[in-house]
Amino acid sequence: MGQRKRTIWVVMHYEIMGVPDAPRVDSVQFHVSSSLGKAEEYIRSVLVDAHSWWQVHPHVVDTTDFAEGEEVYYYSHRGTRLRTAATGRAVAAFRRHAARNPEFYPVHPPNEE
Repeated sequence: MGQRKRTIWVVMHYEIMGVPDAPRVDSVQFHVSSSLGKAEEYIRSVLVDAHSWWQVHPHVVDTTDFAEGEEVYYYSHRGTRLRTAATGRAVAAFRRHAARNPEFYPVHPPNEE
């Protein structure tokens, strides 16, 4: 008897980090949902910084098919669906955030003075 395939929806959070002159992307798996709708609900319920975005993709539990997983959805930090990852927008938002908070992003790191 065959086993029913179970699909889960993996919610990834991407955020720009580092320093304004050399920003980098960091990511973490934030959540797993039973449907795309529930994943979208979750994304819209979580507050994250403007220099970030979300990615949601399905996976079949316990599959041995490594080709699965080409379906990907991107969302803004507020949960609006996007066509592509918001990397450029997030870098610009990160630089604005750093300019507003210079105490956390010094021009010269303390060990270089």
